[in-house]
Amino acid sequence: MDGHEAELPHDRGDRRSRKGRLAALIVASSVASTALSLLLAFTSALGQTDYLTNGGFEEGTSGWTVSSDATFVTVTTPVSSGNWAASLSDCGCAYEINIHQEVPIFPGATYTLTGWVYSDEPGFRRVCLRLKWLPPSPGNSEKCLTPEIGFYRPLTVGPLLAPSNVTKARISGVAEIREANPPSPVYFDELSLTSSLTPRLHLPLLFKNYPR
Repeated sequence: MDGHEAELPHDRGDRRSRKGRLAALIVASSVASTALSLLLAFTSALGQTDYLTNGGFEEGTSGWTVSSDATFVTVTTPVSSGNWAASLSDCGCAYEINIHQEVPIFPGATYTLTGWVYSDEPGFRRVCLRLKWLPPSPGNSEKCLTPEIGFYRPLTVGPLLAPSNVTKARISGVAEIREANPPSPVYFDELSLTSSLTPRLHLPLLFKNYPR
């Protein structure tokens, strides 16, 4: 013997086993870190408080589509808050005009649409906020006000439970016309769509079956 202890076969096997467990642990830790990052990003995305784009019209008409036979611009007065509001007026003989946008939603969550409307024009029958599910499903709803002089008033639609088959909601600011070509517009401001959605996700059990 030269003074060195001989390495037995089972020692080499134990060493390889320990290395294998260490490698598996490193890989699992990396996967867990990636999964956690994805979860946090997804939770952050779902945790947004407003699902509408440019609901305050501070970015002009961006994000919104206007119906035919209507004129849609942004104005600095009257406003409910901020610097801008939406002005919607009729330039034809349409029975109803609107601005709208479609947003992705999550089935089974509840949604609430809120906003401020202003109209002192008797040529409009009423001004509404409307939530419509897509594909078309029961449970659509709207809230309306008849014209009144001089100030913004709040409207709230919901909370409404999204049906299991829907993927989007169409959000509209609507004006129903009493007489063609009303001389004054209606106004919308601070439209918002919020949800009670709480993500319920679980990280996989990454360490359950790592090699021993």
